Amino acid sequence: MAIAACCGTAHAQPLGRWLEDGNGLPAFSYDGRLPYHATLSDGRVANLGDSPWFLLGNYRATVFVHVNGEYELISGERSWARMNLGSRPDSGENAARLTIGKKTYLLAGPGSLAEDPDICERVFGCGYARWTFHVDGLEIVRTMRINPSTEINTGDAAVLIRLEVTNLRGGSRKASYEESVLANYVQTQFQRGGNRISFRRSLSVGDGLAVADFQAVSEDPFNLPSRQDRSEIDAYAPSLYLCGEGVVASEYGTLLARSELVLKRGKTAVSEVVVGWILDAAKDRIFAAVDRVKSGSDADWKAVLPAFPDEPDHELARELVWHAYTLEAMATYSEYFGETKIPQGTVYDYYWGQHASARDNFQHGLAPVYYNPPLAASILRYMAARTTAWGDIRLIEYGNGNADHSFYNTSDQQLFFFQMISEYLRVNKDFGFLDTKIRFYPKTGEGTMLEVTEQCFNYLRNFIGVGRHGLVKLLNSDWNDNIFVLNNVRYNNVIGSGESHMNSAMVLAVFPELIRSLQAYRGPQESKARRLAEGMSIYYEAQYAAFMKDLGDREFPRRMYFDGKAVGEEDMWLEPLGYLLQSDRFPVERKRALLQEMKKRVYAGEKVGARQQENPQGSAPGLEPGSRENGGMWWALNGPVVSGVATFDRQEAGRLLKQLSLSNYAREFPEYWTSWWSSSDNIESSLMGPQEGLPDQSLDYWEIPVYCAHPHAWILYCYYKLHE
Repeated sequence: MAIAACCGTAHAQPLGRWLEDGNGLPAFSYDGRLPYHATLSDGRVANLGDSPWFLLGNYRATVFVHVNGEYELISGERSWARMNLGSRPDSGENAARLTIGKKTYLLAGPGSLAEDPDICERVFGCGYARWTFHVDGLEIVRTMRINPSTEINTGDAAVLIRLEVTNLRGGSRKASYEESVLANYVQTQFQRGGNRISFRRSLSVGDGLAVADFQAVSEDPFNLPSRQDRSEIDAYAPSLYLCGEGVVASEYGTLLARSELVLKRGKTAVSEVVVGWILDAAKDRIFAAVDRVKSGSDADWKAVLPAFPDEPDHELARELVWHAYTLEAMATYSEYFGETKIPQGTVYDYYWGQHASARDNFQHGLAPVYYNPPLAASILRYMAARTTAWGDIRLIEYGNGNADHSFYNTSDQQLFFFQMISEYLRVNKDFGFLDTKIRFYPKTGEGTMLEVTEQCFNYLRNFIGVGRHGLVKLLNSDWNDNIFVLNNVRYNNVIGSGESHMNSAMVLAVFPELIRSLQAYRGPQESKARRLAEGMSIYYEAQYAAFMKDLGDREFPRRMYFDGKAVGEEDMWLEPLGYLLQSDRFPVERKRALLQEMKKRVYAGEKVGARQQENPQGSAPGLEPGSRENGGMWWALNGPVVSGVATFDRQEAGRLLKQLSLSNYAREFPEYWTSWWSSSDNIESSLMGPQEGLPDQSLDYWEIPVYCAHPHAWILYCYYKLHE
């Protein structure tokens, strides 16, 4: 594929550059050397993976492709699991070799030619990764490509690996090419131990196909539920397969394809293999998937991604397409729920093996409301099916359909549901969606989306309730689920008394539009919708009155009432501010004054976005002042601010959006590979000194530092919101 010249603002940087490929889609050329290494200004080495990775994916597959050619095959259809786990957690094991005479060229993995930028050009685009080697008179192009999902809940967990070898000089040569992958299935949540079952691997070869099946075994039959049961332990693994010429399977579980090539001068020899995984591994189903992935092309992604032809900033337009691609590649189908969602990613999903948390799924659905409404609707149905008949939205899902709250008792999940369904109804005018039938968790009864909304409001109003100031209660946490760690208080002293200004600000921001949508509904549940709208209106008015009384003539709202104290009395916390700015009844002059105060208190000194706290007081391992929920920079908190500023100053909102962009992030921190094409959910703020701009360096967050959906979803959603 032809690659166009570098686009966007030119500036010196050591890692790579953005390109526009032959389909007009964004691609990144990684030009740095491997292993990756960065040193902080104080001499410490940055904790970041030594082989950066990119993402290939569709609704049925997640593939991390490392710059050195190593890849991790990740299944999430039932439980998060790695299909080809290597010798260490969070790794994959595969190999690619080209042998000519007595010389073997290692094309993938540690120590391979892919690590040397003088020999190999590495380009990663929408749905493909390409390595182009120039060595000994040969041009060797190794490409991995995945097809997009073109309809909701569909897709093939299959990757085409294509090798093209061109003999640029000398006589005809014979070559042998091998592509192999290790069949080693491990549930992600158990990759560091603790699993109560094991898998017996069986291998078969025939008709150009090598297949590894996995059968669960355990001494305790209770660990082996039926396939339909919700269970923390998933005993039903997909089968891994490799399709190509000369396939074999070793007793150690390696699937290998070997092809013989004749390299004539000036000619190109080609070899293709397909690696994939599938539940119910009948040969006809595998061969059908192989045929589909082979018949696809890089251009297929252009048909499913939005374009931004009217955006004059070419760099921003390119980034927006990249965000949409990343969300589509991260989106994951659930067999248990029969729907597709966009996971949080990073440590939550890819390290801990958990779909966490509910509020994240709702936030990630905001952008698809605009560019892919069927995906947004599926996310809403998925989350509704993760909700009980009494409106309790289960916080975390892991294993096969197993959802609970862990040790949290949160107070904000219903508010994030209201935010997403409100936006879906407002943008798409699909009021009939409220008649959609779902089954309450765990498949215990049937209801409509309107009834889900009704029960979630009932849960918010009557179970969570309000405190003595009239604000929505905090319970043990709202968005900030590290409050107890930061403040070191006795649980029984605060669980029933705390109040959250963020929760109440969300009511002010979200309820008016949802009420209008309920009033606009016409259908078989009209009386129920009208009754719910009236009840929500009364609740909203009470919240507005309580919040404004508590705010008084203060320049900014408090953060919460906690442990008998008002938190945020003197120091600003970001959590409630974005939603207060979105309130259509909060006076514009007070919005302008609040924004100016924010610039002095939480934007000052920050290069990407406002930090979560002005002057963090708490301190705990991994939560030093300026880190994560103790003063870090979060896309999930800055996105609402951009949306709020857009209600009264679109020009300033556009400036803040560009500041929040990955393009700006990379300009400010070009030495970190986690600054360029994705990020964790948060980065260290300026208060962390030399560690500013990095993912948390003290705990396990740095081990999975990219492919969190937060930055991609919020930047894209805010752009749509700003330009509607």
